[in-house]
Amino acid sequence: MKLLLLHGPAIETSRRKLQELKKQFNLDSVVVFDSEASAGQVVADFLTVPMFSEKRLIIWENPSEVFTLPTTNDQLPATMVLWFDREVDVKKWPGYEPLFFPEAKEVSVFPFLDFLAAKDQKAFLEMEKFKKAGFDIHYLLTMAFYLLRSLAVTPKNAPDFVRKKLARQRTRFSMEDVKNLYKDLLEIDFKIKSGLLEQSQAEFLLVNKFLK
Repeated sequence: MKLLLLHGPAIETSRRKLQELKKQFNLDSVVVFDSEASAGQVVADFLTVPMFSEKRLIIWENPSEVFTLPTTNDQLPATMVLWFDREVDVKKWPGYEPLFFPEAKEVSVFPFLDFLAAKDQKAFLEMEKFKKAGFDIHYLLTMAFYLLRSLAVTPKNAPDFVRKKLARQRTRFSMEDVKNLYKDLLEIDFKIKSGLLEQSQAEFLLVNKFLK
């Protein structure tokens, strides 16, 4: 049993760490709880022994209460991750390996997305910043998909300034453009996961598709 505690204001960076952890497990073996979950629910799921003893990953985001996992299950093939969008007192969570993500290390993805939406070649420069910060092509593709979904349908809870920005960005893309870009990115994602594309090639294609 492995216990991890991810916390700190650098949310994008800590989210990226979560994605890296998820890749180590089968999709069906990953369970995510939000802040509304109770300690009882989380512990009950943690103690569930899978039929084929596969490794399991259980993530609880912004736990509302401190809880203790039964020590009798130390040998379970599971990893428990507590994720916080702020700095917390790690002393309240004995036994957890803390990973702190300070704000100084945060690299915002939004300038990169804005340059993509503007069909601006500066997106290549922003991509270099991400590479130096340790972000990989999978994260950039995920955020590019997010941009395209937002261009297609404005997120319900988007603040007014985001709605206005999306309205301006949509003037450069028809709905057909958005659909075709989405298909192109799916193809890039498939090829890199299949080993048909090098990461550098995928990075170039990701930006270049938007510039056309």
